[in-house]
Amino acid sequence: MIFFNSRTKENKFWDWFTKKSNIYFKFEEDRENLFDELKSKLNKINQDLTFEFGPVRDNKREFVISADGIKGSFPDVIKVVNAAPNLPNFKIIAFRQPHLDFTKINYKDIQLDFKDVFFRYGKNNGKLDIELNIRDYQDNIDWATAAFLLLDNILGEYDTEMFINGIDRKQLIEYELNSLLPISDLSKILLDYKLEFQN
Repeated sequence: MIFFNSRTKENKFWDWFTKKSNIYFKFEEDRENLFDELKSKLNKINQDLTFEFGPVRDNKREFVISADGIKGSFPDVIKVVNAAPNLPNFKIIAFRQPHLDFTKINYKDIQLDFKDVFFRYGKNNGKLDIELNIRDYQDNIDWATAAFLLLDNILGEYDTEMFINGIDRKQLIEYELNSLLPISDLSKILLDYKLEFQN
């Protein structure tokens, strides 16, 4: 009789991680090798999957499974997290979360301060179209990436991809400030609109 292994890719990943969880709890001792191995194991499930660890708080670390903003891989993030066992030293989280304590993005040679970013928006069938107005903005890929990271930090990975439809970026024109909103208002505006659209 042939017995087929019914363990899913997600189950096999967690079997492996559970055995090494004590080592990953103290990953600073061999960060590069451990992170390479973890990335390789996640990529057997989906090439887009990546991860983040938070600092140790109350003898526990946050372990974030992310699709790196690639919407088509979101279902695999959810499958991995739903398959996670109870690990006493880890809190397993789906998607990068908002970082409300962040006020700046440092990307390559760009320092993007949140106080230099303003926006206007339009409602679009349950999503928002937004125009970012950024002081000293330059129209190139590095600035575009920095702007995306800013949204990721303010809204989190899931809401940025699922509820922001169109994103325009332009250099801030100072005399238009009166018609713009500070970027710090974006998360509340999106939350209010989601509630309004669902009702």
